[in-house]
Amino acid sequence: MLERGAARAEKRFKSLTKLLITKLKEAIVSGKLAPGEVLGETRLAASLKVGPVALREALRALESEGYVTFRPDNEVVVSKPSGEEIEDYYAIAGALEGLAARLAVERARPDEVERLRELHQALKEACHKRDVIRYFDTRNDFHRLIAEIARNERLYRLIDQLRQELQKTRTLSLRQPQYLDYSMREHDQIMDAFLKKNPELAGSAMERHLNNQKESLKTVSNAKKGEKR
Repeated sequence: MLERGAARAEKRFKSLTKLLITKLKEAIVSGKLAPGEVLGETRLAASLKVGPVALREALRALESEGYVTFRPDNEVVVSKPSGEEIEDYYAIAGALEGLAARLAVERARPDEVERLRELHQALKEACHKRDVIRYFDTRNDFHRLIAEIARNERLYRLIDQLRQELQKTRTLSLRQPQYLDYSMREHDQIMDAFLKKNPELAGSAMERHLNNQKESLKTVSNAKKGEKR
């Protein structure tokens, strides 16, 4: 009897945490919570009518997805990487993911290209519906699959680790009205290179995509600095 009660309580806790994650994501995506905004946990828990444990669990989950950042003093803020961090992240990502794309085209099996096409189609659907959360999640799966197809374990681990940092930039991407359309066109070019079995085209398309993303994010980051002056 006690075990069943504990199981029900755990199920309710997980359901509440999932709901909190969704609500906070929506608040960040809609702009109600802006990049760099401090999330006072006591105030936030009171406004959401939840306990501190469930809220902390939700915030940790959002941290793993790049939406929020825990500072050294344990303060939580909506993620807002600096221009310098963006430059560092994307300079490295362009080199690593460009290499992965070249290797992936050379080594991809037909079934793997088909999986990539399915993710590409899911990206297009999310873009068409302006479903930014689904778009971000599917885009990460698309890039992760390319790194996997490259069949270089060390390269895969480096890219996977860096992608955790890149996710922090999504809060700035949301401030670009045409972001989804630009990003989709660039993913079309990457997919086209796979279909043409052209490693160099895939590598250059990936590098160009990440460089363009870097420059647009730096523009947003610098504009935010200007607003504070």
